[in-house]
Amino acid sequence: MNKIELTREEAMLVMRLLNLFLSKAHALNARDNSDVAPAKALKQNIFNQFMKLDEQEAENDTEQSC
Repeated sequence: MNKIELTREEAMLVMRLLNLFLSKAHALNARDNSDVAPAKALKQNIFNQFMKLDEQEAENDTEQSC
């Protein structure tokens, strides 16, 4: 599968758009919409990647300060 790379700022924008979409879907009671589950999965995937990057950056900062 081909991957697309985004900058941190672009990924944050995608997260905000996903949050907007999911909040509107929730307000419209569209929880069974076929787009809701993939949007939730994408949001979680991006969040997990942010967490992984933050952990790596924290480790690098710790190693550099020693």
